[in-house]
Parts: sequence; C-alpha cells; structure tokens
Amino acid sequence: MDKTRLFPSSRPLQPISTPLSILDATVVRYAPTGAIWLFEHIPEGVSETEFLDRLRSSLADALNDFPHFAGQLQWAPVRPGGSHTERFNRPVIIYGDERDPGVEWSVVRHSSISLQSLAPSASERASGEGVWIGDEFAQSLFLSNTSLPLHDLRECEGIPAVQIQLSLFNDGGYGIGIKMVHCLADAQALMVFVHHWAAKSRKSFSSTDTSSLMDAPIFNPALLDECAAGDIDGPATDPALASAARQLPLHRFDWWRTDASGYPPFSLPTTENSKPSAETLSQIELSPSTSAPWLTWDFSRPVRYTQLHYPGPELDHLKEQARADGRPDISRLDALLAHIWSAINRARGHSDSTEDVFLNLTLGVRARVSPPLPDSFIGSPLFLAHLQNSGASACASSVGQTASQIRETMLRFTPDVVGAMLHDAAHEMCPQRLWQAFLGTQHTIVTSWLRLKVYEVDFVGSKEQPRYVHAVMPKMDGCLQVMDPGLDDGGVDIALYLDGEAMEKLLVDR
Repeated sequence: MDKTRLFPSSRPLQPISTPLSILDATVVRYAPTGAIWLFEHIPEGVSETEFLDRLRSSLADALNDFPHFAGQLQWAPVRPGGSHTERFNRPVIIYGDERDPGVEWSVVRHSSISLQSLAPSASERASGEGVWIGDEFAQSLFLSNTSLPLHDLRECEGIPAVQIQLSLFNDGGYGIGIKMVHCLADAQALMVFVHHWAAKSRKSFSSTDTSSLMDAPIFNPALLDECAAGDIDGPATDPALASAARQLPLHRFDWWRTDASGYPPFSLPTTENSKPSAETLSQIELSPSTSAPWLTWDFSRPVRYTQLHYPGPELDHLKEQARADGRPDISRLDALLAHIWSAINRARGHSDSTEDVFLNLTLGVRARVSPPLPDSFIGSPLFLAHLQNSGASACASSVGQTASQIRETMLRFTPDVVGAMLHDAAHEMCPQRLWQAFLGTQHTIVTSWLRLKVYEVDFVGSKEQPRYVHAVMPKMDGCLQVMDPGLDDGGVDIALYLDGEAMEKLLVDR
C-alpha cells in the first residue's frame, strides 16, 4: 500500500481557525461518513500511472474549494465565560498551517480480486425479488486503515480527517473509497465534495462535461449557529427554550451512565475520554438524561447486510395505498419506511409485544432553519428524531397510519423548534454525552441518501455509471439506509443491517 498526504494546490496564506457548528459537535462520536464507488475499468489508452496522477492532481485542485479538509481537527481551547464555541469538547478545524496533516491518499493493488466478483450489476441486484445478500462485501477492504482524528475523543494531532483510498483490481476495474470524520461532513456534504472532485477529474481527462452536479461549497459553520434561539453565548440555558427542546421526540441516552445494565466495556475508554476533570464535574448540574437500554442490543449476535430494491411503480402504489388510509401529503419515502419498519418489527418477533419499539429518523437541518441553509452547506447539520409504538401496534398498524406518524414527526421540526433545540445543544456541558438514537432489537436507525446523485459520479468522462456504490455504515443490528439505485426505474435501494435470524424472517415476509 502506498500512502501519502495531499494538500490544496493553492494553500491559504496564513492559518485559519474555524469552530465547527453546534450540531457538528454532537456527532463527533458518530461512525465516519463515507462511501465506496466501484468502476468497471480504467479509460482505454490511459496508463495506470497516468490515471492515478490525474486523479491525484485533480483532488489537489478540488481541495482548493475545501481547504479545511486538509486541516487539523482538534478540540477548541476551553475558555470559562467565553462563547459557545469555547466550551468543553467543542471541535475546531485549523488549516493553512505548515503542520496541517493533509488528506490521506493511498493506493492499494488487489491482485487476486476481480471487481466483477465484488457485487452484481445494478440490473442483476434489482432482478427477481430485488434482493442482494451483500454479507460478503467487506467495506474495510476499500477504506484506509488509518484511524480518524478524535476517534477516541482524544487523539488527533497529525491525523488526517479525510482519507481516500484508490483500489486497483486484476480485471482492470478500480474503486474509490472515502471516509471522513462525521463532524466535517454528513452524506450531503460528502457528495458536494465528490461531485466537485469528479468535475475537476473529468477536466483532466479532457471531457467536455466539466461542470459539477452540485453548487459551490459553503463552509461557514456560524451560519447554522446563528439560527439558534436566545443567547447561546450567555452563562445559562434559557429555561423556556430548554423545556421546549426537551419535550421533542429526541432521545437523551447518556453515555456517561456506565453503571447501566449491559453497558459495553469496549465503550468505557472513549467515554472516560469525553469527560472533563472530576473537579469541573462536581461544580456542574448535568442536563436530564436516561440510561440506554443496553440489554436490548446483543453485540455477540451475527448481523447480516442485504440490499433491497423497490422499483418506482411499487413505490407509487405503496404511497397511494398509504394516502388512502393516512395523510394526503405522505411521500413515497414515508410509505416505504412505514412498510419496512413494520416488516422489521415482525421479523424481530414483536407482533404480540407491549414493549415500545422506535424508528429513529435522521433529519437534516438545512431546510429546517430560517433562512434555509444552501444545499451545498458543508458540515453535519443533522439530528435524530423518533417515533415510538408498542411492538404489537407497530406490526399491526397500516402503512398509512405509520406513514402519517412519520410525516407528523418530521413536520414538528419547524424553524422555531429547531432554534430551541440548537439553543439547548449549545449549552450542553458535553455534546458527546447524549445519543439521540440507539440500535438493537427495539430500535431502527434510518438515514436517507436520496437525490444525492451517487450513481452519477464520473471521474473520467465516460458517462458510464459505477457498478456499485456502497454507503459506509457500521454493520450493526438496526441500521437502514436509503439510496437512489443504479437502475433508471424510479425506484430506491435500501441497505439493511439486521440480526441474522431476523433478516431470514424478513426476506420471507417483506
């Protein structure tokens, strides 16, 4: 493996220090943001060396629009009485310094692997029942093994926050795997970057199509923080705003409650790293929280990965069916999530359960603040809301009833409500203490990558779609990710990670 560090081709004249946003601080503990693109072949007439040189030089050009990606991510210095960005465990990115860690660029040659063997084509994955069992797809093979900064909520110096691996296969195919710290980019920000890099790369291959599929990036975390209600730099939380925020369907599971039954020992070191000194803690009253239901998440059980394809006509039918028994504004995604969540709960054996089950929805903030943030806003402006039902109700409710719940949950988060939520988060003692979601048998986490044009990424101007695009997700029980497919049938793909036994039942009854 060849590894090096890349920098913008035109670097800032002096160091720039930019505090990340209120919401960026809440996701530092999250799994990395990333994706893998697999392409059939290197362009004809271009040597392997020239191909790699063009990709690498175009990346350096693209970094001119994302210079902070090459910078040093670290915790901001704490200043008592300072602004909200100077409180404990607030991330800051410093770039334009000679000590910048850069973006890691690595090249790996998989001489014994053919790209064709890694994943079926889009049409093959969608054929028949539209089920592809992807257990054999090892995403770690296509991603750098370098740790990311703050991976343990402490170590960061000299570690690149963005890491890109180019994989070469024995049949002439290649893969591009990207991972980055979640607080620098959610999926949408990742795709702004990838589309801009791809446009620069196409130009280096003399393509006539050199325009990006997304608008120019805007990296200004303060724009989000300005949408918070009240005084976020003051000494205390506004009680009315805090009360409004804490009545929302937002979990407040506490990582610091290490005495909770079933607490995983492997999380203890990171949790300890996230705490201030004992002296500081003794002087602070922590905000309300609950213990996480660790006993409902069995880490020892095998988890399976399956991709499910739903064609456009099937989704349209599902939406109309849901609207007939629910709200008139139910979307195709609402209906699909209602349908698949019911199937997951049945497969998990909740049909007669009185215990609550939860659908945790990853919601973006760009369009939920006033004025709205642009689609090309760079950062991780997201949070997780949830709806809950008894297991029996979640299994028995119609698609329309559950889809209406999903729609109503999303509609609760108006700009005023989000402003209160941001205010509360800005005053949180440690943003990484609380987790707004969970996994295991009672929980499902949903994230959507729809309309991000992942299958329109073209680095060489061939206009050929990638064979397969894989969103980087932890292989944990209850992760569900929705993506536009590589097939032009108006449908969607669902990447589902589920307990092996439950997955078998779901594939029979979905």
